Amino acid sequence: MCGIAGEIALEKNSQVSLERAWPMINAILHRGPDGVGDWEESSQRVALLHSRLAIVDITGGQQPMHGSAGDVTIVFNGEIYGFEHLREELEKGGYYFRTTSDTEVLIALYLRDGSGFVDHLEGEFAFVLYDGSNQKTLIARDRFGVKPLFYSIQNGLLLFGSEIKSLLAHPMTERRFEPEAVFRRIHGVFLPDETLFAGINPVMPGTMMTIDAKGQITSRQHAELNPEVAGTWRGSRAQAEDAFEEAFKSAVKDRLHGDVDIGLYLSGGVDSILTGAMMRENSTKDHSAYTIGFDEAAYAEAEDAGFAASKLGFTHKIEGVGNGDLDGHFARSMWHSESIAVNTHGTAKLCLSGRASKDVKVILAGEGADEIHGGYAYFRHAELLSTVENKSSRKALKEFLKSNSSKDGIMPTASFSGRKRLAGNAGLGIPYSAQRANIVESLLYGLVCPELRNASQTNTAGQLIDWIDHFNPVARRLDDMTLSRYTIAITDMPNYNLSFLGDRSEMANGIEGRLPYLDKRVVDLLWQLPSSYHVNGDQTKTLIRSALAKRMPSRVSNRYKRLFVAPGSAGQGLFCGDMARQYLSKEATEKAGVFRPTAVSALRQLYLMLPEQMKFRHALESFLMTAISINLLYDLFIENFDSSLKTFCSTTGNVQVQKDFALSRKIRASVVQH
Repeated sequence: MCGIAGEIALEKNSQVSLERAWPMINAILHRGPDGVGDWEESSQRVALLHSRLAIVDITGGQQPMHGSAGDVTIVFNGEIYGFEHLREELEKGGYYFRTTSDTEVLIALYLRDGSGFVDHLEGEFAFVLYDGSNQKTLIARDRFGVKPLFYSIQNGLLLFGSEIKSLLAHPMTERRFEPEAVFRRIHGVFLPDETLFAGINPVMPGTMMTIDAKGQITSRQHAELNPEVAGTWRGSRAQAEDAFEEAFKSAVKDRLHGDVDIGLYLSGGVDSILTGAMMRENSTKDHSAYTIGFDEAAYAEAEDAGFAASKLGFTHKIEGVGNGDLDGHFARSMWHSESIAVNTHGTAKLCLSGRASKDVKVILAGEGADEIHGGYAYFRHAELLSTVENKSSRKALKEFLKSNSSKDGIMPTASFSGRKRLAGNAGLGIPYSAQRANIVESLLYGLVCPELRNASQTNTAGQLIDWIDHFNPVARRLDDMTLSRYTIAITDMPNYNLSFLGDRSEMANGIEGRLPYLDKRVVDLLWQLPSSYHVNGDQTKTLIRSALAKRMPSRVSNRYKRLFVAPGSAGQGLFCGDMARQYLSKEATEKAGVFRPTAVSALRQLYLMLPEQMKFRHALESFLMTAISINLLYDLFIENFDSSLKTFCSTTGNVQVQKDFALSRKIRASVVQH
């Protein structure tokens, strides 16, 4: 719902400066076009900045917000669900509230419970809270990292911001790629403690960092997906179905609060349709549903979504995407995502959120269901590859590959022997992400610059496995399907699905996404269930389908899972127009230093020659998309950051905030026509 940024002094002689930090919030005004605010602690130990998207307590929820005694100050991005009940409890305990916002509830909870208050929060959040009485600063992020938050340590200061561009805008920050992180990302490994940019790290999902009066930093995990709880459910399937319906209905209800209109992202899939059904059961308001309408039949979901919308009584609005429609939006989506792309689906989502933002400020979405409830085809593939190789298992795998391909997110060349080599003699689980990385690394070997490849000491699959072993040694005792779900939920989901396809595309247009499938009650229940409750043969997400079957026709509840990708035709101009001439050129590729220029040029020419129906063309699209996106990222964020900032701030932010420190050290906002 907002953007936050600032400086925190770590050393005795360090001092923060609002004037120096101001470019950080200016870079992310799109996250909060409704207002801005700042605050600097009197001894210049902390400087906090905030840009606001007003959703709850529109007139009274300005930030930074101070406690009633003035000794606690917070900047907060996100939503706390069920805060109304917390507020009532705190009022009974004697706290006097000056606003009706959930932000003030956080302050009151901290004053009552100390830093442990974060352990019991339900929501999607990132915040920085300064306790002046104890000269202590808390920095925290929600369980799955729905809301982004990054930090960098520079010259005795900790800089923080909601987006990487916020940190890059600070005058102390160096702008360059981190080679090892880039190497891992191009092979599909998303470690949650790193970014593509040197010296800039995410606050880990589910983590609280504490900075004490001496500037010492400690971290602890306040929320996690516990491997030891997986599969411990002892109830019946019927009990699980009832518990899921109750938990999910409550999760949706909690996410319908606020003082603005709320919509729904509606595909033809079961996740978003069940969300819509629960919205209808919880609310009598008129809601709008928003769908991407691709022209190609294999990718089109508008008809199925329209059928569901009519049954739910929602107004259905389609953002049509045809041949080449995404080319003109690609650079903007890269600016907001700060991530390598393998498909233009993030660009399509950016366009969809732009359409929704004309009507609503809040949108409910189905993200998280596939990761937690086993929706992706590769979870079943992981299960099949983990069986002992014999005639029966080879037959089952062959049948699976007949109905699934790379367009379903699987690696068709993954094998029993490949999985066995990764496992070695340890007898532990292997996540599908590691098998994917192993195959991609072999495919890209001759295409990657030797200097970049040499920067990595071991193969990317091994690095991912080592990271999991370090993060939670218990995890690899899980079976391959469950371990694959666990790995995707803590790596890919916060770093790509919830970012590029979620928060970044939404906040680029001043709209907040809410995710009921990642509600604590829902996740904790689904995580306890055995694998057969998630994937049963060819049927995935069995509890969602069961709940939907009670509410919608079988045409809806039995629908096959489609991976959300944009067809190649939607962004076809990227590989043959001005964008390709600039960002697939020898010069651009050499500057980025990731791929060999001759390889990029040769594969682009091959792509242009191949017939559209050829399967190999899909793999070429993914490679060329990776190359063009990373070369563009280098241009936007490293070589020409200042001009990029000027270009995209002028088109994405409708508020220009200026500051007159000499007169008042307070913000004056004015709308400026660029």
